[in-house]
Amino acid sequence: MLVAFDDLISRLPVTLAVDDTSRVEILLDDAEGIVRDAFSREGRDFDVEVATTPWLENAAKRVIRDMVAAAVLIGGNVGQLSVSSTTGAESDSVTYGSGVDGLVGFGRLILTDAHREELGLSVAALPSGRFPRPARWPERWLR
Repeated sequence: MLVAFDDLISRLPVTLAVDDTSRVEILLDDAEGIVRDAFSREGRDFDVEVATTPWLENAAKRVIRDMVAAAVLIGGNVGQLSVSSTTGAESDSVTYGSGVDGLVGFGRLILTDAHREELGLSVAALPSGRFPRPARWPERWLR
């Protein structure tokens, strides 16, 4: 494994419960598998590239730590935009939104476009080329 349990835990801002140890180790293994799969989908060999590209191993470690930290720290709160609570006459409210899609998902790890870019993998392309100019107001030609 590229990232050890202690390597991740030493960077988290909170202390995890002992019960979370096996889950975090599983997530670390899953995250590494996702990174390896992403390389394989592009016809690239992760192990060969790590051996020949000096920065790739450190980038992969950062990405794996980030993926697992997001799943562990955000956990069940993924997608929450706001939380309200009123004590008198009891009232609770949680608003979920999809404005932060692609950062972390329920029960799974996400390799974001930012992660892919850090690993030197292709990212979804934006439109390119020449586009027609927008229509202009007639007053411009009336001068």
